[in-house]
Amino acid sequence: MRHCAFCAVNVRETDERCPLCGKPTIEGELQRSEALHAPGATDYPSSKNKLEKQTEQETESRDVRVSKKLAVELISVFFGIALVVTILANLFAEHRLSWSLYAGVGILMLWLIICIPLILKKYPWVIFAILGPSIPLLIFVLDVLDGRITWFLGYGLPITLLVEFSVTLGALFIGISRRKGLNVFAILLLATSFLCLGLEFVIDLNVQHRLSLDWSVIVAFVCVPMAGLLFYLHYRIMKKASLRKLFRI
Repeated sequence: MRHCAFCAVNVRETDERCPLCGKPTIEGELQRSEALHAPGATDYPSSKNKLEKQTEQETESRDVRVSKKLAVELISVFFGIALVVTILANLFAEHRLSWSLYAGVGILMLWLIICIPLILKKYPWVIFAILGPSIPLLIFVLDVLDGRITWFLGYGLPITLLVEFSVTLGALFIGISRRKGLNVFAILLLATSFLCLGLEFVIDLNVQHRLSLDWSVIVAFVCVPMAGLLFYLHYRIMKKASLRKLFRI
């Protein structure tokens, strides 16, 4: 009877590993060595392979950061050129700044909406904390460029907050979903329904001074059942079997 070289427990001749400590026996090591050096045999992952994988992951992560930085730089240069050209065209045509101020605020708003998520992709709440107050502020600036406040309080602020709230809720529910698929489209449909109802509510209060929901209810009647069907397909049907198996395609 042989003994384990590590814990001295009795092992059988056919045991490749010790039944107590799990360490390989001498015969087990010999068999493994012969199997590894046999023609056509493949080696087990080594620390070198792990190091190579880690290096590849670091390289990919660095490439993504470089690509993101380059994208932000290109977008910034493009918007900067558009802003300069707009201001110069306004000065050349009217010898003063007028309509270019509105275009400049719009360009700045687009830059924030596009570049801030790229720069702070890993920090979604920081993105909302920056864009949340920035967009309404820029909308307010657009209204006061003519020297008085006209449409901001009635239309600009409520619609901006409504859009931000819809986008935030949609992104939140999509983010906390463990298994993403058809449920993403369902959440987008529900967010669209909520946004349309809110838009008509704001417009009715400012134009008719009363609530009279018409087209937004039709949108909701279309989107909500579709969202329910997508949720059902995602969490009930697709979880059990694919559509190909379900309908025997």
